[in-house]
Amino acid sequence: MRVYRWDLDKTYLDTDFESMRGLLRSAVESARSKKAIPGATSLLRELARERPGWRPRIVLLSGSPTQMRSVLELKLRMDGIRWDEFTLKDTLGSLRRGRFRAVKDQFGYKLPRLLEGRIGMGPAVREILFGDDAEADALIYSVYADVIAGKVAAVELSRLMEAAGAYPDAIVAALAAQKRVARADAVDRIFIRLDRGVERWSFAALGARVVPVRTWFEAALALAASGELPAEGLARVHDAGTYSPEDVGEAAASLLRRGLVDPRALANAATGLGDHAIVKVVHQAIAGTTCTETLPGPVAGDYLELVRAWKARPK
Repeated sequence: MRVYRWDLDKTYLDTDFESMRGLLRSAVESARSKKAIPGATSLLRELARERPGWRPRIVLLSGSPTQMRSVLELKLRMDGIRWDEFTLKDTLGSLRRGRFRAVKDQFGYKLPRLLEGRIGMGPAVREILFGDDAEADALIYSVYADVIAGKVAAVELSRLMEAAGAYPDAIVAALAAQKRVARADAVDRIFIRLDRGVERWSFAALGARVVPVRTWFEAALALAASGELPAEGLARVHDAGTYSPEDVGEAAASLLRRGLVDPRALANAATGLGDHAIVKVVHQAIAGTTCTETLPGPVAGDYLELVRAWKARPK
């Protein structure tokens, strides 16, 4: 089985939560008024598509408040998205309990739920995660991946969650879930959509598993090259967007420069498209691009130091 875990805000939905006006608008706007990030709808729809012997599991984990569930579910249904799990944040409950730090706490919210969602899954269940650079998705997802792989001990997990500002009960929940998770190096890739002008190199300390992308079509190309997305799915992702030949060429070249796709695998994926318009562009990118960037190795720094650096970043 394959699991795809998606964040919503800034990953699937074009949400403005940098300003109070944006937050209020997001809270009251209708499902029809909400806009999806270009390419997100078609990519998620293709990943959720069932094929003979293939039924992927779609898990949505969002920091949006539980009060928005009906609107968000309506939006997803309007977009033709199928999902298996959908978790939202009990922001109002936290405020009622005076847990004001929990409103913006991502580690204490997401990490326990990611781990709880893994319970009962065997080592053969592979995962790909999708997030954005607006919060700490890349760091949280990386910690999650290494926890379930047995590379982060309980003591380290407790310390880094405390450093991230998680409440004690969230730490207890994460540790309890960690004990019940079957150890497996199961997270293949973590796609992070760049939205705030963050440079790709800033994710290097998290290793090659984290793949920053400018567009979801770039992620679709990488997924097609790895055999995750069939050729017809890649074509549908392309055709549903407004990608110019230049967009396609740059997406392919970016993946090739970073050594994130095998040129032959990408060529085979493009060839499977027949006479589709992007085939020639992709082959031109392959012919004209070489790997010029060193692929990052495993996590270079201590997670605790990475969490502290994230907490100390300018707000």
